[in-house]
Amino acid sequence: MKIIRATILALLCCLEVASQTPETTSNRYGKLLQDFVDMRFGMFLCYNIMSYGASWGEANYDISTFNPKNLNTAQWADAAVSAQMKFGLLTTKHHEGFCLWDSKVTDYDVASTPYKKDIVKQYVESFRKKGLKVGLYYSIWDSTHGIDKDKIGPKELDFIKTQITELLTNYGKIDYFVVDGWFWRMGHHEVPFSEIRELIRKLQPDCLLTDHTHLQAPYQLDIPYFEGPFGAFPKEDNQMASALGHCSFKGNGWFWSPETPNGMFKKESTEKLVSKLKTLESRYCNFMLNCMPNRDGLLDPAFISLLSDIGKKWSPNESRIDLPLKKRLIYSAPIVRATASSGEASYLIDATQYKTDFKHWVSDASSIQTLTFDLGRPKNIDIITLVPNHKSKPAPETALSEGNILECKTYISNDNEKFKRVSTDSWPANTTYRSIDFDVSNARYVKIEILKWKGKNAIIAEVEIGSSTRPMN
Repeated sequence: MKIIRATILALLCCLEVASQTPETTSNRYGKLLQDFVDMRFGMFLCYNIMSYGASWGEANYDISTFNPKNLNTAQWADAAVSAQMKFGLLTTKHHEGFCLWDSKVTDYDVASTPYKKDIVKQYVESFRKKGLKVGLYYSIWDSTHGIDKDKIGPKELDFIKTQITELLTNYGKIDYFVVDGWFWRMGHHEVPFSEIRELIRKLQPDCLLTDHTHLQAPYQLDIPYFEGPFGAFPKEDNQMASALGHCSFKGNGWFWSPETPNGMFKKESTEKLVSKLKTLESRYCNFMLNCMPNRDGLLDPAFISLLSDIGKKWSPNESRIDLPLKKRLIYSAPIVRATASSGEASYLIDATQYKTDFKHWVSDASSIQTLTFDLGRPKNIDIITLVPNHKSKPAPETALSEGNILECKTYISNDNEKFKRVSTDSWPANTTYRSIDFDVSNARYVKIEILKWKGKNAIIAEVEIGSSTRPMN
């Protein structure tokens, strides 16, 4: 009987997998993005050891003072509802490595403080009780546990995966997962993007992912992120489901400080925040307003008043048209090797930017450039993304037009000798990232001939190859 039941279950699983056609996969993903932008407004709860005086990235800060005796996550949720927010995002672990849950791989967590209680659990329960969606923020860079650039080995990778697994298995459905201290600190190769992305998909198939890449690698995440304090803002024609984080109060960075109860920055007001919210809503970008719980675990009266005022002066624009559905690179095919007719080919796939060190591929001035990518073995692919020049500060979201590709041809092969052309593309001299679409093809090698670009040298921040509909074979 057990064998029969097992056989039936196996057949049902096969039928379910078979029913996930490329079209249904794409439609399902599109619905997740639409559901996300329909939330419009959320509470970014920056609460962690920096709220108690730790400096940004400070290792081994004393956690014995962490004892928010009056912590009330229901108060947070009520305040969010008063502002007509639809979701929350909690900093479960920031760069300092302190965990707001009882992690099995460290004692540097809330269970080792006088408070002891699981704050992540309280947060998700309170927000769900009010009908709000829940998001979790997690920093891969961890100064206390030595997880940093040029220091990642099997032990560190296992630590990261274990903590992500804890967060995505112990608290029910998580709608949104935000990673920080990854791309810009150590890159998507030292901590492999494909391994982390597929782990999240395995644990929470409908969970959308953000990494704070500042749009230098938008293809590698579901929800690109604009960091408001950098001056970043989506363009008027933005059609990417995205999010923007914004600070209105002075604090210890994004976290509470004794100055926070004094109120908003002089340049801020309820009216300006409502105006910003309306603009972002029209550009399919969710507004995540930073709300800093204090050392008692409560939102100060200034936050409560502000959120209530926003809720009275803003309401969702229900007439906004749905997010335009576009072909998106959903499943990434790791590139084993890249070669180029000029320039440093490894910079095409390095997926990293550390402080002001922007690793971009830059060509010489010859008329045609050839880039070839080896996927290691034949894979079913149908989309390529080229990320433009992002060597800019203070707002790295602001791409530069210099060097951007204007025209190219794309070829595929399985022997690196006989190539078949699958696409010819051209773009205006703007700063948007380039998407190369073609029919699903089985190929190991991809060659891109760059025929025209703006300026003296062709410049590409990153190249990604993959599928818009199905996992890599």
